[in-house]
Amino acid sequence: MPELPEVEVVCRELSDLIPKNKSIANWDFYRPDIRFKIPKKKLQNLCGQPITAVRRRAKYILFELREHFIVSHLGMTGSWRKELNFSVRGKHDHLSFELADGSHFIFNDPRRFGFIEVVEKGELGKRFAGLGVEPLQPETDFEKLTSIFKALKSPIKTALMNQKLIVGIGNIYASEILYASRVSPLKKASKVTREQYGLIWKNTRVILEKAISKGGSTIENYKSAMGESGGYQDEFFVYGREQELCRICHNPIKMKVMAGRSTFWCASCQK
Repeated sequence: MPELPEVEVVCRELSDLIPKNKSIANWDFYRPDIRFKIPKKKLQNLCGQPITAVRRRAKYILFELREHFIVSHLGMTGSWRKELNFSVRGKHDHLSFELADGSHFIFNDPRRFGFIEVVEKGELGKRFAGLGVEPLQPETDFEKLTSIFKALKSPIKTALMNQKLIVGIGNIYASEILYASRVSPLKKASKVTREQYGLIWKNTRVILEKAISKGGSTIENYKSAMGESGGYQDEFFVYGREQELCRICHNPIKMKVMAGRSTFWCASCQK
């Protein structure tokens, strides 16, 4: 958490909030204690350069400049916010950049698993070489992806969360996608039929797009760049609903820890 929908919402909002081609005027650094060392010198060297676009790759936010990308990962609790008159620093604010128009964009992360780095444009492909396909891209070859999944011995839920195969799907959406597809999360990926994979890929797109339209899911403290909570958590069928009744068959939702993550499913609907 956050997963693809939440990061996509933040990217879209930052894209709207950052005036096109406004240059970075200054960086301020407050707390160094995030996941990796903050590359202060590299970031300061970007002052005077305009941010031309903000986009997403997997669960990463990419601030595009002329020859570099500022790459931001939100970790578990990271967030970006805009302030016009930034005078009161929050306890968990780690850094900020100021644009030429005087607006500030602040990175806040209470649990400190997020990070920020600078990548040259020519090195971006290498930086993300280990990432899988984007589920929402029209050109994604799901037939090829199905063949890859059919060769796996791991449970289908674990495979869906493997960022080396397909990006952006975490614990929440893997559970919801498999429920919508009526596939048990315990089933081996190799045993899932091609017809079932067709449903899984279809529901992946439908659920992720719907979650984006709802502003993502707020489980604990996720907020968008506008400071708003998501709304998709109100539509969960299985995630976080252990022992509650299935909305379809009215049997209790089950929970099991798989690979260190809580997995939710309906044993009746997902045989």
